[in-house]
Amino acid sequence: MTFPFSAAGRVPARAIPAPRLLLPFVDDSTLFFALRMRDCLAGMPCDPVLAWVADDPALSDRQLLAHLPQGPDAVLRRDAFRDPVHLPGIDAIVTSRLFGTLRDMVRRRDILWRGDRPVVLAFQGGLDFAPETGFRNRAHADAIWVVPQGDVDACRAVVDGTAPPWQQVAFGHPAFLHPRTPAIPRASRDLWFFAQAISPMSRRGRMHMLRLLAAIARADPTRTVWVKLRHLPGENSRHLHRERWDFPGLLAGLRNPPPNLRLSDATMDDALSRAGQGLTCTSTAAIDLIREGVPMQVYLDYEENYLDPLVPGMRRLFAGSGVVATLDDVLAGRFRPPDADWLARMFCPPDLGARVLDCIERLRARDLGRAVLIGDPA
Repeated sequence: MTFPFSAAGRVPARAIPAPRLLLPFVDDSTLFFALRMRDCLAGMPCDPVLAWVADDPALSDRQLLAHLPQGPDAVLRRDAFRDPVHLPGIDAIVTSRLFGTLRDMVRRRDILWRGDRPVVLAFQGGLDFAPETGFRNRAHADAIWVVPQGDVDACRAVVDGTAPPWQQVAFGHPAFLHPRTPAIPRASRDLWFFAQAISPMSRRGRMHMLRLLAAIARADPTRTVWVKLRHLPGENSRHLHRERWDFPGLLAGLRNPPPNLRLSDATMDDALSRAGQGLTCTSTAAIDLIREGVPMQVYLDYEENYLDPLVPGMRRLFAGSGVVATLDDVLAGRFRPPDADWLARMFCPPDLGARVLDCIERLRARDLGRAVLIGDPA
């Protein structure tokens, strides 16, 4: 596929009415980010380009076509990020993952001051269970966007002395937009469990969840309990998170499963629209459910949870949220609304797209101005 760029040349940032933004993705997680960021920018004066970085496919054709039936706007190789000359006409790169070549580009001193260099906005991937590592991985970006709000100062402390002098650290993420108020009434009574590839980590932990869901389904045969699969068996073997114990295989070995316990490969948006209630363990789906106003629970007391390194981070991020449930809560169907103060710390205002464009404009003006003043060492 030809990359549909036209060279824009070196012109001052303010002379470009509609900056061109590259939204790269490499797997399902980064594709979800790119799609939600594009939604935030819809109708605004910019030209977002969704680009599939396809060197080592960690995204199946099924997933790509489900979310982008017309295909991506562009297909790239990672080498395209080694030098801005390969990205003509791109004013900014907005990404949730700084993969190797892009991270190398923002570190290079000979590229730092160049007027043709796109500014790089690095968002967290979602719920970050090791935020300090994430901050360090993004330390050379022109802007870092974090959640929750309290991590802004923590990020500045970690990257201090490493970041470029103009770096901005801001609060926000396109998946963490403040929930709709009031919540849209749910027509469905179905419960959806949002599975994750590596959590629960052990077979016993995953069987615990499956037996729990089977018990809920048996207790009320008039509704369906769905397991929303992250991947199909054998799919995305090169994904960062590889699933060892898939739920279709586990369900096949479950004795006398109730007929209203079912599996689904629906897209996330489809599942969210169909869910009457939601349940997850350590997935960012917890944020999606809250954002969409779906009554939900975070359940962390499954068997062998002490083997799961994501559980402590999930407890930290959701402390005080009101949605962390006990086994009795889950079995009894006790759903509590999220705590208002916790929501304000975790979810950002809906004007994220406008704030992203403002951030890009200020960074481009500062970067190009310094390049003209100091000169291009290349």
